[in-house]
Amino acid sequence: MSLFGLAGLAVDMAATPHTLRTFPAGAWVDGEWITGEPVETPIRAVVQAPSANDMRDVPEGQRTEAWVTIWSRSPLNTSDEDDQQGADEVINARGEAYRVVRVQQRTEAGFYRAIARLIRHDRGRSVPVPPELP
Repeated sequence: MSLFGLAGLAVDMAATPHTLRTFPAGAWVDGEWITGEPVETPIRAVVQAPSANDMRDVPEGQRTEAWVTIWSRSPLNTSDEDDQQGADEVINARGEAYRVVRVQQRTEAGFYRAIARLIRHDRGRSVPVPPELP
């Protein structure tokens, strides 16, 4: 069994219940922006502190904020500026929500590994805001 296969097995064994909140793309309707309604789905995931290598990729001024690494078999997505679609959020049992900032799909073992930021520290940086029309 490969290392990725072992990591996938670890995800299955250590995963706990969480909620995945996704944001479908919005649309312009009669000149007004209509935001897609959030959809919440139960998932199983492992949430842990990020490694030093994960934090190396985070801009230096943001390294003091609350970050986590999320491992899950459920697809996780970052924001999509072209579709004005917000980044996925993973909510733990305490109600803390983390916004997905970076994702790696491990197709060899069928899981996703994401880096996410606690939303109260996000300040809207990873969610596109649609422009206002006059």
